[in-house]
Amino acid sequence: MNALQAAADSFHLAADGQGMDLDAAQLSVLPALARAAEAARSPEPAPQNTSVYLWGPPGRGKTWLLDTLFDSVDIPDKRRLHFHDFFRELHALVFAGYGTPGYRQESAFTAALDRMLGTVRLLCFDEFHVTDPADAAFITRLLRTVLDRGIVLVATSNYAPQELLPDEMFHHLFEPGIALITGHLQVRELNGEVDYRTVPGLRHGSGFAAGHHVRSGHAHLLAEAGLVPPRPQETVRLAPGTRTLRALRAGGGQLWFDFEDLCHAQSATSDYLALVQDHRHWVISGVPDVDGATAYGWQRFGNVVDVLYDAGCRLDVIGLADYAGVFPGTAHPTDLARLCSRFGMLQQLPAAAGQP
Repeated sequence: MNALQAAADSFHLAADGQGMDLDAAQLSVLPALARAAEAARSPEPAPQNTSVYLWGPPGRGKTWLLDTLFDSVDIPDKRRLHFHDFFRELHALVFAGYGTPGYRQESAFTAALDRMLGTVRLLCFDEFHVTDPADAAFITRLLRTVLDRGIVLVATSNYAPQELLPDEMFHHLFEPGIALITGHLQVRELNGEVDYRTVPGLRHGSGFAAGHHVRSGHAHLLAEAGLVPPRPQETVRLAPGTRTLRALRAGGGQLWFDFEDLCHAQSATSDYLALVQDHRHWVISGVPDVDGATAYGWQRFGNVVDVLYDAGCRLDVIGLADYAGVFPGTAHPTDLARLCSRFGMLQQLPAAAGQP
């Protein structure tokens, strides 16, 4: 058995161990992933076109394939990160010395990458995306550094490379990065027919999928979800960053917010990333109907859903009674589709007709 076949077989073994059958779309991308795994195990710099950019609609198994590849490559020098976490760490390192004598952003960026990458042979990114023009140059330099060092990069995304940084006004800023992806990575689309997050029996379990969408605050529905409303004396002020947020409860691993206090406040993704370290169960109550919040409120709510899903935290949502399977907001359609898929993993209370 050659190395490529052995690498591909590791995906079949992992699927068998979880009682899964790989579908045709997933099978079609295994050769590219197996090639990346083989290159990561080699002590030599990775040849061109061994890294992988795997993109497609949500719920098709991209993250499972990424995690399976990461687990199967038995080397110490590897990192697996969500893109949010990587850039939070990178920005913190780059700007740590801002304002000190001799500070130069260019050299600070190089030093930060050196510190983060070290001797890494395999770098895995989940949810690769570029939506902020300010990050375009950073991400392009990151890609160029990874390729120059011969690091194997495996990235998943909901965006085709040409759709990254979709704002027409700024898209040209990331065209050099897109050229690096399309010219030096194996670009593979994973576009199976099934969104596995919506399949009964597969979507409910632990972590994020253990949560509920409770459409009203009726006591019997909260009890069915295992939720006990916070008492007034449990209200606390939290300062995960430069902002102070009001929480209705923060104890026992549970963090309970009212939608108004979290999503209509000046909260940011960096706040959510800091809070998930100590709070693995989040509850957001008072969520309005689809037309009952500002665009910024829905954007922050979507960011919370993203962060909690990626961190494997349970989320219970109370409200949003008129939700009909379409995620509210004004974000890019690709982002809304991803959030809709993730939100659909929550157990519905009361259950829809025909739902167990």
